[in-house]
Amino acid sequence: MFRFMGSKKKNSFLSRLLLTYLVAALIPLFCIIGILFHLKWDAGKQEMQRTADYTAELLSIQLESVWNTMSFISLDIVSHGEFVAAAVGLTYENTSSYEKSRCYNTLVGAISAYPYVSSSYRVVFFNEEGYFMTNERYNRAYSYTYRLPEGCLEQYGWIGTARNNYGKEIMLPVSSEALPNTATEGFSLVRSVRDPGSVVGFLAVQLTGDSLTQLLCVGELYDIDIMISRGSDIIYRSEGFPAYAAESLGEDRGALLPALRQNYLVSSVLREDSDIQVTAVISMETVLRQMRADFMLIGLIAVFVTLLTLIMIYVFARRMSAPLILFTKKMKDTTVRNLLEDSDDRSKAPFHEVQLLYDEFSRMRGRLEVMIENEIALTALQSKERLRYLQSQINPHFLYNTLNMIGIMGAETGDMRIYNSCQMLSAVLKYAVTDKESDSATFGEEFDNTEMYLKLMKLRFEDRLEFRLECHPDLKERRTLRITLQPFVENIFEHAFDAGHTKLTVSVKGIVVSDKWSIVIQDDGAGMPEKELQALAQEIENGIRGSALSGNSVQEEIHIGIRNTLVRMSLFYGDSFRYSIDNVPSGGFRVTLEGGWGQERPGEVGE
Repeated sequence: MFRFMGSKKKNSFLSRLLLTYLVAALIPLFCIIGILFHLKWDAGKQEMQRTADYTAELLSIQLESVWNTMSFISLDIVSHGEFVAAAVGLTYENTSSYEKSRCYNTLVGAISAYPYVSSSYRVVFFNEEGYFMTNERYNRAYSYTYRLPEGCLEQYGWIGTARNNYGKEIMLPVSSEALPNTATEGFSLVRSVRDPGSVVGFLAVQLTGDSLTQLLCVGELYDIDIMISRGSDIIYRSEGFPAYAAESLGEDRGALLPALRQNYLVSSVLREDSDIQVTAVISMETVLRQMRADFMLIGLIAVFVTLLTLIMIYVFARRMSAPLILFTKKMKDTTVRNLLEDSDDRSKAPFHEVQLLYDEFSRMRGRLEVMIENEIALTALQSKERLRYLQSQINPHFLYNTLNMIGIMGAETGDMRIYNSCQMLSAVLKYAVTDKESDSATFGEEFDNTEMYLKLMKLRFEDRLEFRLECHPDLKERRTLRITLQPFVENIFEHAFDAGHTKLTVSVKGIVVSDKWSIVIQDDGAGMPEKELQALAQEIENGIRGSALSGNSVQEEIHIGIRNTLVRMSLFYGDSFRYSIDNVPSGGFRVTLEGGWGQERPGEVGE
């Protein structure tokens, strides 16, 4: 079937158009989304950094205020001579019980002299002799006879530091074990109480309870971890503050920050007056967690915009490519049968360029239709004329050979065989020349004519000739050309007996296999030399090709006989016709003819 545009690629234009639009639209879109994520990340980090700075600054101010308050309370207490004298009195072993009770009450009264202090601060006094007292309300449960367990002060490493600090305050880490008899965590300031030349006790002021909790939980609202240090001493470190940061503390406080900034947002404030440093850190995971909602919103917007963009790209690309796809399909579906069928596809073309394509294609179809009609008519005419010409050539040739044979028989024998020969010859001639209006016959008629010819040859060669004819019943009623089998049989007698064979067997067998037929014509003679066989095959092929394709006359292209017959059958059956000429391995010459049902060219051979 004749078709236009045999390419197997489908929607290549649509695919490339979609790809182009996707690249042109999605790459800038993804770049914008990436920039938005980056800007949001930077803005989030800056906001969290400001929060860390505020937290560190606020906590440092509060700590310094607490420190100043604790320092004032401590100094105010130790500055009273009665307090120091009472502390000294408890250290003497020979002091009477009455004096020790009076000294104890003096000390308790001194550390409890600030009513506003007791709500937030715990004041503690104790000495190395084991005396202990606080400003807590339950202090009355103690008496001057109460002593700390012997040796309990040895566990506190800061005792030695305070003793050698000449009454200057030191800061203790936030802990529930920083001071003796401490039940809760506290932020403590401690100084030694000195009598000239000796240490008579230790005074501690401790921030505890809700005040301490309120002070230290300032960073929990924003997931900020806090570390409070004084010099190289860590006063407080929240649970989430990186432990390795303590290793960076030393004389160079600036060494702490580079170690932290690799994975954290860091803010550090140092109070010069109190030498207290507050370091606030926020992990990058916390920053990301705080911004998760914003990132999810941006992601959802990005997905929505991407899907909307894809839909718009697809719709636009389909609209752009639809006329071309329809045009391509129209070209693929165009055949000889529907070449001139008109359609309104042009009205569907939204672009001027596509309309021009439709117009040019319509004009091309018209030109092709004219050319195809002319070619078909010319081919049919040439084939029919050649077929009739070749058909007419066979009769004189056969008549000449047959009459020549009869003359030879009459000269040799002069008996009744001449009569029988003439009768058979008449039947053969009658089949060849009767019904000039029809060039076709059935295979059954062809087999009958071939049998009559073999009987005629039998009269001449007598016992030297044997023959067998077999035709499948389904093959007998099928139509074919006249005089298609006899030329091949005639060729046997022209060549086989000439090769010196005294006896010859000829067989003609027609079979049907599926939707194809096959006829085998064979003898048991000497066959044909290989070179002559190849030359004959080439001559036949050239004759068939020349007759079908060239404009030369038939007389110039082929000779009479089997070449003539093969050309006629090739024209009659078309591409379904096959033949082979070869030697039989056991001896002899063989011709095989094959064709298919319903493959005859219409209009060339009729009844």
